[in-house]
Amino acid sequence: MDRKKKRYLPYIIIAGLGLVIAWLLLSVLPYRYRLNVTVRFTEFAKPVKNPLIGYAPPAENETACADSNLVYIGLTWADWEPQEGVYAIDMLEETYHIAKWKQENKHAVLRFVCDIPGSEMHKDIPEWLYQKTGDGTDYDTSYGKGYSPNYANAFFRQRHQAAVEALAAYCNEDDFVAYVELGSLGHWGEWHTNTAEGVQRLPEPEICWEYTLAYSNHFHNARLLMRRNYVMAAEGRHGLYHDMIGDTVQTERWENWIRNGGSYETEGGALPYVPMEEFWKYAPAGGEFTSSHSMSELLGDRFSETLDIVERLHGSFIGPKIPEGEWADSAQSEAIEALLGYRLYISELTTRYSYAKDRILVDLTWENAGQAPMYWDWPVTLYVYDRDGNLEYWETVDIKLSEVFPGHSVTTRSTIPFTDLFRQGFRIGIGITNPEKNEFITLAMDCETVDNRQIIYSYE
Repeated sequence: MDRKKKRYLPYIIIAGLGLVIAWLLLSVLPYRYRLNVTVRFTEFAKPVKNPLIGYAPPAENETACADSNLVYIGLTWADWEPQEGVYAIDMLEETYHIAKWKQENKHAVLRFVCDIPGSEMHKDIPEWLYQKTGDGTDYDTSYGKGYSPNYANAFFRQRHQAAVEALAAYCNEDDFVAYVELGSLGHWGEWHTNTAEGVQRLPEPEICWEYTLAYSNHFHNARLLMRRNYVMAAEGRHGLYHDMIGDTVQTERWENWIRNGGSYETEGGALPYVPMEEFWKYAPAGGEFTSSHSMSELLGDRFSETLDIVERLHGSFIGPKIPEGEWADSAQSEAIEALLGYRLYISELTTRYSYAKDRILVDLTWENAGQAPMYWDWPVTLYVYDRDGNLEYWETVDIKLSEVFPGHSVTTRSTIPFTDLFRQGFRIGIGITNPEKNEFITLAMDCETVDNRQIIYSYE
C-alpha cells in the first residue's frame, strides 16, 4: 500500500465507524428500544356519553333529564315578560331548574316562542302586549287553538327586540345555553303559519331579517339554528333544526329545500330558501320527533325509517320530544342517541426519536366516527406520566376539533422531551376539557382513564 493510502486509512475507518454509529442511532437502537413505533387503534363500539350532544328532554322535567347532557327550554314571551320591561328571571330559573342543571354541567337548547297551538283558546304573548297591539289572529285550526300576532306591528317588533336582547344578556353570562333555535315567528316558532286555514302570513322579508338579527346580534355564546334554510340562515352560517324527525314525507320535503332551495311566501313576497346541503359541517343540526306518528310506531314498525332519517340529519341533539315511557330505555332509543353528534377517537399513534434534540415526536391521527363535528374547539392536551404514574410533562395539541369531520382524518404532532426519567418508562394520555375544566370529552377508545384523561400508549 502506498504512503498516500496509508495516510488516509485512519480517516476512512473513522468515517466508516461514524456511519455505522449513525445507522445504529437512527435505525437499530430506536426500534430495539421501541422508541420508533406505530400503534393503530379501532373505534370503541360501545355508546359514549359526551357533552353537548344527545337527547334534550324538557328542562322542567327533572326525571326525564336525569341521564341527559342536554335540556330543552321552550320559553313563551308571556312567561318571560309578564309586565312591560320586567323579565321573569326568577321564574325562568325555578321552572327550568337552571341552577341544578348548571351544577351537573348540562347545557340547554333554548327556543323563544310567541304562538303555541293548544287544545284551548289562549295567547302566548303577554297580556299587556296584546292590549297595546291586538291586531293578530285568533285561530281554531287543525293545528290547534291560539293567537297568531301581527309580527309586522311596529310596537310588537320594538318590544320583541328588547325582550330577546334581555334574554340574550342573561344567557351570555355563561355558556349554559349552547343552542338557540330561532323561534319568535310562526306557530311553535317554526317560521310558518297555517295560511290555508285563515292565519295571517309572516311579514315581508325585510321584517323577517329584523327578527333574525335580534338573535344574531345579541347571542354570543350559543350556536344559532333556524327551522328552514332561509337566506338568513345561509348568510349567517346558522344551523338548522327539523321538528318532523320520523316523518318520511316531511323530511324529504325539508331535505329538498336544503338541496335545491326554493321560497316561502310572506305578506311582502317570497322569502328565499338557499341550498345548504353541507351546513352541518360548520353549524349544528337538531330537532325533535314528529307528532304525526306515535312513539310506538317511530321506534316499532317504522324504526328503520326513523333510524335512516336520524342518520341523514347529521344531528347533534333531539328534543324536547324524545322516547319516553316504555321506549325511554329501549335498544331503539339507544341506537338513535348513538347517532347524535361526534365520536372522536385516535386511529394511529406514531413515535419517532430525534437524537439531535433528544426528544420523541408523537404523531396522532384523529378520526370522527359520529355524524357531526364537535362545534366547539375545546383545548386538547397531551400528558406524559413516568412509569410510576406521576405527571411529568404536558403540552397543548394543535388541533381544532371542529375540523375533524366524519370521514375525514386530521394528524397532529407533539414533542416529548426524552429525559433520563422517561428512559425508564412513560405513558401518554390525552385530555379534552372545556376552558373551565369541569367538562370532559371521552374518546371512543377502549383504554384506561386517569383523572378524566385517557391513557393511549405505554412505553416500558
